[in-house]
Amino acid sequence: MKKSIFTSFCFILVVTQASCTTKGAYEAFQYNHASACREYRGQQQSDCLANYNQSFEEYQRERTGYSD
Repeated sequence: MKKSIFTSFCFILVVTQASCTTKGAYEAFQYNHASACREYRGQQQSDCLANYNQSFEEYQRERTGYSD
């Protein structure tokens, strides 16, 4: 019984960590691109930033093909 609880706990921990890592990587990617957009001025900067304003949750839905 204790082994199955421990196994379940480890599985949940691994899945949670993988999710956080993916989200962290996505946010770092977004931040780097937004930083590069700051080299532009005016409308060019606005257009550049508009390409990188998608939330991680929207990205996941688009990537997996699920919709609400």
